[in-house]
Formats: sequence, C-alpha cells, structure tokens
Amino acid sequence: MPQLPISKRCRHINLSASLFVFNLRTLFLLLLAQCSMLNAQTRIRDVYAEAPDSIFPLLTKNNRLDQIDFRENNMQAVVKNKYDDHVELLVLTDQYLKLQLSERCLVEMRLLSDSTFCMVETFSAPALDSRIRFFDTAWHELSLSIDRPAVDDFLSEDIDTDVRLSLQALPLIKASLSETDNTIIFELQTSELTREQREKTEGKVIEIIKGNRDERCR
Repeated sequence: MPQLPISKRCRHINLSASLFVFNLRTLFLLLLAQCSMLNAQTRIRDVYAEAPDSIFPLLTKNNRLDQIDFRENNMQAVVKNKYDDHVELLVLTDQYLKLQLSERCLVEMRLLSDSTFCMVETFSAPALDSRIRFFDTAWHELSLSIDRPAVDDFLSEDIDTDVRLSLQALPLIKASLSETDNTIIFELQTSELTREQREKTEGKVIEIIKGNRDERCR
C-alpha cells in the first residue's frame, strides 16, 4: 500500500488536530451559550423587583429587593411600607410569589411563560373578592382575561332557593393561583349569608379549577 510523503502526513495530522480543536471550541461556545440562556430565563422575583410605582405605590423598589433577599436567605421577608405598615412576602419560587400587601389585600403573581404573567389581588371587606389581571414581564397590561364562573356553577341543583338568590345578589368570588401549575382556583364566598343560610350551603357548594385542567372538586 503506497505511503504518503512525510510532509503530507504532517499536514494531514496538523489539519486533523486543528479540526479537533475547532470542534472543541465550538462545543464549548455552544455550552456557554446554553448556560447563558438558562441564566437569562425570566424569574418572578425580577418581575416583582421591577414593578412600577403605580402597581405598588406604598412599596419602594428597595423594599421589594429587601424582601427578595430575606426570602432567598430563608428569613421572614417583612418590610414597612411608606405608612409604616408591615408587608410580608410569604412565598417566593422561580415562577410564583404570594405577598401580604396589607391586612385586607393579598397579591399573587405567577409566570405563565417567559414573557407573560398573571396577577391576582384578593381584597377582604371582610368577605373575600378577587381581581385577575394579565401583564407582560415589562408590566404592560394585556387584554387577556379568564371568565369568572357564574354563581350557579358553584351550587348544587337542590340548594335552597332563598340561599341561591342571596348568593346571586352579591356574587363574591375568591380566586387563587396555584404554586405548582397554571391553574386558578375559584371559591364562592358565603360569609355574607346568615348563619341559617350558611348551614344550608354545607355540601352544596364546590370549588372550580380552571387552567391546565378544567375540573371541579369539593
């Protein structure tokens, strides 16, 4: 079998070595780019930190950054707002947070994608009622919406007629975001009913879950 001249064999070896180094460099750059993309993924902490003053007028950005720092260090994440009232960041994960904004207001936020999130504000007066809004991660409100269930959707067919009419007259519905998936839990509030009426709702009012799955549960 004919042999290549030594000079050609050396060039062949040098070319193979160069290709090997090139491939290693390419692989390294690809891995570096992938790591950068992972590090650049949106987290709800960053969205919360950059919230405009119009959303949380009584909390400064430093307040929010302090809460994030406390929570990430497993400390109680309580700060004082501009009125010296306590505000606590109760839960913080990469995609979800829960904020006790005041005694009468609870805020939940959950990322739905790298560019959008849902915010639920629940107000106590003293019965609970919620407002649901959607934003992009730059805090532009979106025209997205989710249909709130009707009062009758929560009630069994055989519930007392007077109770049904009372609940329809004042439809207070609490909404809660799931910490683990993109679902919303709706609960019809019965606290404004009389004691006798509330007793008649036992076992006849259900929760409704909407989102990744659409189902009912007791």
